[in-house]
Amino acid sequence: MQQHSSEIADRLVYFFGLSETIPERKRRLFTGMLLLGIILLFGDLALTPFLGVDWFYTIADGVMILFLGVTAWLLWRSRERQEFILFGVFFGSALYLLVTMYYNCQQHSPLIGEQGLLRNISPWLVWIILLELICFLTFRPATALRMALVIMILFMIILVLAIFAMNPLPPSALRDLVILLAANALVILLAFPLAQSQEQNAQTDFLTGLPNRSHGYTALLAEIERARRYDENFAIILFDIDHFKKINDTCGHPCGDTVLREVAAFINGHIRRTDVFTRWGGEEFLIMMSRTDLASARLKADHLRQQLKNRPFHQDIFLTASFGVTAYYPFDTTNSLLERVDDALYRAKRNGRNCVEVE
Repeated sequence: MQQHSSEIADRLVYFFGLSETIPERKRRLFTGMLLLGIILLFGDLALTPFLGVDWFYTIADGVMILFLGVTAWLLWRSRERQEFILFGVFFGSALYLLVTMYYNCQQHSPLIGEQGLLRNISPWLVWIILLELICFLTFRPATALRMALVIMILFMIILVLAIFAMNPLPPSALRDLVILLAANALVILLAFPLAQSQEQNAQTDFLTGLPNRSHGYTALLAEIERARRYDENFAIILFDIDHFKKINDTCGHPCGDTVLREVAAFINGHIRRTDVFTRWGGEEFLIMMSRTDLASARLKADHLRQQLKNRPFHQDIFLTASFGVTAYYPFDTTNSLLERVDDALYRAKRNGRNCVEVE
C-alpha cells in the first residue's frame, strides 16, 4: 500500500513538474499563510452559534483545520518534496471549495432557480480564480497551467453534477454554465503568458542574455533530483575570466560589457545544447553538464580554456580564464557541489590562473 502511494506521488510529481525543495522564504511564507487560514477557520467556527449551526459547514471547517495544520507541520519540518506538499495544499483547498459549493447548490436549489446560477455561484468562482492566480505566483508557469486546468475541470464537473441534481433545472443553467467556464478559462489564458514573461525576465541576465544565477540554482536542484531518481551522474564547471578588472580599468566598462557578451556567446557555441550555461555573477560563469563524468568534464574545461586563450575578443583583447570542475556524488546537495567547485576554482587561481583544477 505504501509503495503504491509512493508510485502515485512520483507520477504526480512527474506530470506536474514539481521540484523537491522550495526557497526558504517561500516555505516560511506559506507556513504562515496556512496558520492564518487555521485562525480564520477557527473564527468562522466561533461565530457559528450566533449565525446558526450548520453541521455540514462545521464538519467541513474542522476537517480543513486539521488538513491545514498537518500540511503546515509537514512543510515546516520536511526537507523533501516540499513543492509536492504545497501542491497538496492547493488541491485540498480546491476540494474544500468545491464540496461546499455543491452542498450550497443542494441547500438553495429553489433560490438558485429564481435568481439564476451565475449570481449564486459567483462567490465560489471568485475563490477558485483566486486560487488559480496564486498557483501562477507560486509555481513555474507550466506547472501552474496544469494545476489551474485541473482545478477548472474539477470545478465544471462538480458544477454540472450540482445542476443536474436540482429539481427543477434552472432555466438559464446552460447559459450561466458557459459564462462561468469562459470567465475561468479567460483568466488562465491571460495569466499563463504573463507568468511566462515574468519568469523569463526574472531568470535572464540582461547583459549577456544567459540564464542568471537564480535560474542556474533552480536547474541545479532539478538536475540533482534527476540524478538521484535515475542513478545518473553530471558535472559542473565554474570558470572566471582572469584579471577582468584590468579590462574595465584600461578600456572602460562598455568595452568590458562587450567582452562579457562575446565570451558568453563564444562558450555557448562550444558546448552541447543540453548543457545549462549561466552567468553566475560578475565575470564568473557556470556550466552544468548532464550525463557527464568528472574526467570528461575536465577535458571539456581544458578545451574551453585553450579556445578562450587563442581567440581575440573585442578590440583584439586576448584573455585567459581559470576553471574549477566537480561532479555529482550520491547524497550531494547544491551547497556541497557549489562549495567543491568553488574551492577548485580558487585553487586554480592560486596556482597561477589559466588552468583547470578538479575537486
